[in-house]
Amino acid sequence: MIVVSLYIVGFFGAIIAFILNNNFKLGVVVGSSLPSLVFALLVLGLENYLPIEFVANAPVIFYGAAFIGMASNKILSSYYLIGLAGLLFTFIYSFTSMFFDGFGGALGTTAALCFIPVWGFSLLKKK
Repeated sequence: MIVVSLYIVGFFGAIIAFILNNNFKLGVVVGSSLPSLVFALLVLGLENYLPIEFVANAPVIFYGAAFIGMASNKILSSYYLIGLAGLLFTFIYSFTSMFFDGFGGALGTTAALCFIPVWGFSLLKKK
């Protein structure tokens, strides 16, 4: 159940940031950082009521998936595909985070590596 909830966090982290960035014109920084901050504070406030694994991983997954939401809707306009990239981010983060401990830029790099194949798929689908 915790694993499923982490995937939901990754899915919505990417989509919420994408909507704030593109639909509400908040820009990439505010569109990504504002919901990440609100989510992290919410998890921190509910820390005593949530499973430890969720508290430890959900804010990081939301923040990393929000990097995917920094994409322009001129490049990729599908909410579904942005959410799919967020799911892919959660999957890769879940299995590789222990290897990136102490390395800067791991979340952004992982987000980019998750966005690129989804974007490539959308280009192939158009042709």
